[in-house]
Amino acid sequence: MKLLVTVDSIDEGLASLLLRNGVNERPLGVFPLEALPEDVSAGDILTISFEKNDEETDAAKERVRKIHEMLRKGSK
Repeated sequence: MKLLVTVDSIDEGLASLLLRNGVNERPLGVFPLEALPEDVSAGDILTISFEKNDEETDAAKERVRKIHEMLRKGSK
């Protein structure tokens, strides 16, 4: 699935993006300008998509497992 966002404003290397939902828009977040296309400007409409990253997910799960293990050992 692809989503549409509007570049609301650009200030000091940061772009404020609005998520488009039909005729409505709501704040999505503020992103570093270097993460967006080079020639982007306020008012532009961008397409974003998401993909699952199994490698990063597995690494995060392992970090959490280690933290839980440390906490269990510390509480004994």
